[in-house]
Amino acid sequence: MRKGLSKYILALLLLSGAECASAQKFVRVNQIGYGSSMPKIATIVGMNATNYEIKDKKTNTVVYSGEVKEGKYWDLSRENIQNVDFSEFNKEGDYYLQVDDEKSYPFTIASSNTYRELLQGVIRAFYYWRSSTAIEPPYSAFKGKDYSRAMGHPDTFVYVHQSAATEKRHVESVISSPKGWYDAGDYNKYVVNAGITLHQMMLSYEMFPEYYKDLNLNIPESGNGLPDLYNEIKWETDWLFTMQDPDDGGVYHKLTTLRFSGFVQPVEDKADRYVVTKTTAAALDYAATMAMVYRIFKSIDTPYAEKALASALKAYRWAEANPNILYNNPKDVRTGTYGDSDVSDEQFWAAAELFLATGEKAYYQKLDFFQKFDSPTWNKVNTLGLISLRMHSDELPSYVDKKQLDNKFKSLVHTIYNQFKFSPGRLALKKFVWGSNGDIAINGNLMGIAYQLYKDKKYLDAMVGNFDYLLGSNPTDYCFITCFGSKYPKHLHDRRCASDGIVEPIPGYLCGGANPNQVSDCGQLNYPSLSPARCYLDQECSYSTNEIAINWNAPLILLISMMENMK
Repeated sequence: MRKGLSKYILALLLLSGAECASAQKFVRVNQIGYGSSMPKIATIVGMNATNYEIKDKKTNTVVYSGEVKEGKYWDLSRENIQNVDFSEFNKEGDYYLQVDDEKSYPFTIASSNTYRELLQGVIRAFYYWRSSTAIEPPYSAFKGKDYSRAMGHPDTFVYVHQSAATEKRHVESVISSPKGWYDAGDYNKYVVNAGITLHQMMLSYEMFPEYYKDLNLNIPESGNGLPDLYNEIKWETDWLFTMQDPDDGGVYHKLTTLRFSGFVQPVEDKADRYVVTKTTAAALDYAATMAMVYRIFKSIDTPYAEKALASALKAYRWAEANPNILYNNPKDVRTGTYGDSDVSDEQFWAAAELFLATGEKAYYQKLDFFQKFDSPTWNKVNTLGLISLRMHSDELPSYVDKKQLDNKFKSLVHTIYNQFKFSPGRLALKKFVWGSNGDIAINGNLMGIAYQLYKDKKYLDAMVGNFDYLLGSNPTDYCFITCFGSKYPKHLHDRRCASDGIVEPIPGYLCGGANPNQVSDCGQLNYPSLSPARCYLDQECSYSTNEIAINWNAPLILLISMMENMK
């Protein structure tokens, strides 16, 4: 009888224990640190605190203190939260914050290069994501650990799947499609997810070109006379070129095996690989991306940029001739779908980028500003075009309705700001879903761009709130970036990490984060809480919360870039 009841009793204990955890005392901070001139906020949970102290990490002496205001209940974490604002304290050093006997993790206050090492690590994560190359010393090391691996997926012998066959590229003809980044925790490569990823990375360079000219990433191309961020971007765009059919300009949706591989190293995955189905979304995302490559990099690599623009125009023409070819996995393909039933947003982004790249009025006339603009995701990309247009509005010709453009952008950022304004957790986010950390990074970016444009401090506060959340000031108490902070994810849902025999995860990855909508992957009872903001599990089985993806890391690059360069 005891055995018969044990599972039921365990369920009750785990559920009740998880929900009671909100009463535990805790002090949360940005575990990396704070810029000396930037807002500095810590979070106190469930303590009804009245005072706090900041202490020197080495000497334990009090260097600053203050009062704590009354807290508010955050229904998304089911916690009572008090926010501590110590922005006036700007002395450089290493500290921790203490309330009664409860201490935060240590943090740094610095006047410059506060997040430079973090930024390098998050960009270098893309080097570790590279397909078709070995990861070798001296580029494979991080903090004394060697993350070397043998080359896998050379992709010089890739079949054309029957869904993508043409008269010139018939079924199972072979093409070469090397390079590119693995998309997430698997080994496939997807054009539509490359789009939003590259937008955020290129925007980072466009906003801070002088900073990136001097940022050494310790990758094989370092020292070649080009910025390392561009070198890393080029590894992906080199691959994208191969995904365009040179005969008609169409773009394959993905390069993939027919099934997901097991949790093995890349070199051990020997399954045949295919390019699958040309789609309208892939062609439009490709056109937008390559138009950005031209616009942003034409001054540093003109021949490459001109090649990119020519291929963008060809892809756009194919999409115009094939306006509604949507993707569904063929019957024999069981890998990530990245399906999309509406390509009007892709059309807007592509037309916007081609308008900026060419100056041709015809592309502007294709822009439908009556679309809904929201936080961008891989399948909602019209806001990417809106961002590019708004940031270049001063350069646009007189026939452009700049007031309309500004109103659309202001309406979007006002909506996102209000999510922050009314959140006791100081978070600009509508709801927790799969990849919520990527959404948090993107919303932080929108707040940062709004601050750059309008110089309204409320947007700066919202950007910092989202940034602090990702780096530890959140209900899970994790700094969500591997190998950074005092407490970070160690058991990613990632095939390389799971099979490399190294205890520490590959550094620099932003995991998906809290997601209450899919807990069957590890079993509901294994999650510490079903509260939306606390439903996160640092286990390999948790693909719903602990996988990684290029489109989550890329907006983090932009967010760190703004935090590092914001004045």
